[in-house]
Amino acid sequence: MNSRERVYKAVSFKEPDRVPVCFCGTTATGITECPPDGPTCTNLYGYLGLDDAEKVKIAPVFNGVINVDERLIRRLGTDIRQVGPNPPEAVENTDGTRTWPWFCNMKIKKIGKYDEPHGTPMAFMRTMEDIEKYPWPDPSIDIMQGVEEKARSLHEEGYFVVGETLLEMFPLNGYGLLRGMEQWFIDMKTNPEFYRQLVERFLKYTLAVADQYLSRIGKYLDGAVIFDDLGLQNGPLISRKDYLEFYKPYQRRIIDHIRQYIKPEARIILHSCGSVYWAIPDFIDIGVNILNPVQPLAFNMEPWRLKKEFGEKIAFLGGLDIQQVLPMATPDEIRTAVRKLIREYGRGGGYIFSMCHNIEPDSPPENIVAAFDAAREYGTYPLSMDDDGLDYVSYIKSLNLSKRGGIIT
Repeated sequence: MNSRERVYKAVSFKEPDRVPVCFCGTTATGITECPPDGPTCTNLYGYLGLDDAEKVKIAPVFNGVINVDERLIRRLGTDIRQVGPNPPEAVENTDGTRTWPWFCNMKIKKIGKYDEPHGTPMAFMRTMEDIEKYPWPDPSIDIMQGVEEKARSLHEEGYFVVGETLLEMFPLNGYGLLRGMEQWFIDMKTNPEFYRQLVERFLKYTLAVADQYLSRIGKYLDGAVIFDDLGLQNGPLISRKDYLEFYKPYQRRIIDHIRQYIKPEARIILHSCGSVYWAIPDFIDIGVNILNPVQPLAFNMEPWRLKKEFGEKIAFLGGLDIQQVLPMATPDEIRTAVRKLIREYGRGGGYIFSMCHNIEPDSPPENIVAAFDAAREYGTYPLSMDDDGLDYVSYIKSLNLSKRGGIIT
């Protein structure tokens, strides 16, 4: 059974030979590098003896590593491989910030360890005329250098190949990043006509880029990712009423557009952080097949709960906690956590093991390796159902990891 067969069987709610594994298979299942104080990927290379690896390159925003060494990818045993576009780089500004024209002219600034969106270049907008005056990028700019060849090669190797441009966060979360999060919600409630006009302009660009990208590689894709964070740690980002009116219809349109280019059996993967339990029925309704990152310490996001209520209708990708477990637990504690996680999500298929977001700078390399090795060890079917009485989240809480310096949730 090759990787593609393994993932397809799992997301069809059947048990393959083992639980599939994902490392760097999507933008949000990779590893970060935050120079000079957070050399996460470089440290992992050193731990595994990959001292001759190419110098790490990071994405213009959010610090994801975009040239992860092939030996590391294979060492951690991923079944899913990502193929992204090859867009123009961000432009350096004289004040030390950067502007990314291709990414709707997002402004980027180093804040703490991370390169984050900064400023609100669309804050001035009030009318349709303002929207049209904005320096929108040209969607015909060639972003495909080497992309089709990579997709074909990974497909021929038997991987489950996933595509995403990252522009899938526009028009929704991206609206907040460029116009301001508060203004995003204010527009919905006080100026819905303008809100819809700006959303439509975002969509015009996003879908035009998708046309260029998917028309070339859609035939090789087994999955396509869209991005919309709809949860906070303790609840929804938005009311369900507003989600149904201002959000869900546009998600559906993006998915329907993607579906024109990919195989009927290919899966739609939604990345939506935080507590999104409340929205999962709607995700299923619009055609989402796989939910990522399933953050276990967010409200109502326990694996046992999601598996019980939705495990026959949607598959799950992610789940290993990076807020406390990966940075603060011991390797042995991580092995136990992985075993419990797989036991809860993996029964009957429907699960792909990964972190519950990118691996961050506070993650020791020995813990990263322990997690992926444990997934291979405990993920072989039939799964061990040994139970010591504690579910996965209860086990995490029993460790009191926040007292060791992890994030308190």
